[in-house]
Amino acid sequence: MDAATRRLLILTQFCFGVFPLLGKLAMESFTPRAVLVWRLLIGSGVLMLIAVLRHGRRALPAGPDLLRLFGLSVLGVIVNQMLFLEGLHRSTTVNAGLIMTIIPVATMALAAAFGMERLTRRRVAGLSLSVVGVAILFGRDVVSSGGGTGLGDLLMTLNCISYSLYLVLAKPVLARVPQLVVVAWIFAFGALTVPWFVTDVAWVPELATNRQWLALAGVLLFPTVLAYLLNTIVLARTHASTTAAYIMLQPFIAAGLGVLVLGERPGLAIYLTAVCVLTGLWLVSVPKRRAQRTAP
Repeated sequence: MDAATRRLLILTQFCFGVFPLLGKLAMESFTPRAVLVWRLLIGSGVLMLIAVLRHGRRALPAGPDLLRLFGLSVLGVIVNQMLFLEGLHRSTTVNAGLIMTIIPVATMALAAAFGMERLTRRRVAGLSLSVVGVAILFGRDVVSSGGGTGLGDLLMTLNCISYSLYLVLAKPVLARVPQLVVVAWIFAFGALTVPWFVTDVAWVPELATNRQWLALAGVLLFPTVLAYLLNTIVLARTHASTTAAYIMLQPFIAAGLGVLVLGERPGLAIYLTAVCVLTGLWLVSVPKRRAQRTAP
């Protein structure tokens, strides 16, 4: 992997990693559903325009694939983002960044359940460690006396499972349709559903400050547009397992920003969860290197 691709991978993780912080700042005035509305409307317009410019006629998939993309949109955008934003609103940026790393582990587990992946002892160990880590996170909230983040953490965990299921079910479609086109259409279909569940949302809150508007703009720019575009580029340049390994940067970015900007202070349970989940992610995502023979 060349240096340029490595920098793009790091930049991609930064774009995803700042989402918890920017989302928390924006939701000081905007409701989770309002953030979702802005993300769907702006994301669908920009991503569809870029998909058309990049792929031309291929930006319009065949009829059966459009129906599949609509179903994937419900699973991978509407349910996924609603759960994440509602969960983030009730939790912390540290927890959010950590829980996001469950996605590759849950994706592998679901792929194995669907017969698309093979479980090995290494992967089973990684899954088990991740489950232990999540149990520690929720166990901490059970024994705490009020003010816990359990509901928010649960919603974000369900968000990860929803998105993982989307990734597994999207695999056959991605074999026929370019990734950028898939992302553009799932956002576009998501935007079409907006009137059904956000008719009472204040898109422009009267009390929103410049900081909160800038945070919303950051949500639209970094984890919505740039992250998906960069992810499309790096997936074409490197292996999926390498991309998954770099995901381990996200919790450190989110946690660092949460501590520096919001003054969050993670406790011992968070550190234990981080060790378990990140080690589990590494075992699941990074293949074991086989000894190479020395050339004669």
